[in-house]
Amino acid sequence: MKSLLFAVFASVPFVAANPWGSNPFMKERGVCAADNCARAVTGTNAPQPLATRQADCAAFFSPLPTPTVPSYASACSGSTRYSSACSCLGVARPTYTCLSAAQAENIVKTFSSLLTAPQAPDFVSKATTLLADDFKDNSDSINFLAGYPLGATTFPSKQAFIAGQGSQPPIPTVTTLEIFNTCNKIAWRWVAKGIGSAQYDVKGIDTFTINPSGQISEVNVEFNSGAWAANLAGLGGAPPSSGASSSSTTASTTPAASTTTTPAAAPSEF
Repeated sequence: MKSLLFAVFASVPFVAANPWGSNPFMKERGVCAADNCARAVTGTNAPQPLATRQADCAAFFSPLPTPTVPSYASACSGSTRYSSACSCLGVARPTYTCLSAAQAENIVKTFSSLLTAPQAPDFVSKATTLLADDFKDNSDSINFLAGYPLGATTFPSKQAFIAGQGSQPPIPTVTTLEIFNTCNKIAWRWVAKGIGSAQYDVKGIDTFTINPSGQISEVNVEFNSGAWAANLAGLGGAPPSSGASSSSTTASTTPAASTTTTPAAAPSEF
């Protein structure tokens, strides 16, 4: 009997020191409530409903638009700690197995904004998030206007794209005409207006390859380079011999990029 009582009493200090016993869930919850950042996100000291916190974490892990830490999680002091706190809440960065129509539209919308607002304060951060580390951009339309060899890669890297497009004047208007997507491909038909003399609308189509993280790894774009060149040359009246279109109605696409030796000679990105 003495040995039995001793065994019971000997276990009491352990229970007091570890009230959750060996339950791994409660142990993890203790770690996840270790600071004000985690408490604001996981709910120990959260000012927002659970559904709001879960939605904010899901939006943060989406590459588009630019991931944002909500104001109520200001104690996280940056994306790394907020990401960890969201993981404690059970929300993790998704792996894209198949793009939805909404995701494809969001990718196109973000890429289009890189063309219409290259001087925006968030241009670099937005492009860095949207474009994969192995990004490349191909366009014979741009290569022709810029005097590059046809068939060559127009922008061989994310950094080249950001440097080239970030130094360009904005395209006044880019309107999406159509978006088509499969699990990892997007086709975007678009029309651009207001380029140069604005005599001709410029129609084009971009195709994007999307990686499992939801980023663009490759862009292939072609457009009416004759209309573009005519606008930059200030031509009026009849379209140039290359066959420019005077109006456009269709689709949205992601512009491809290309720098030009003559700033007014070719788009750096479309």
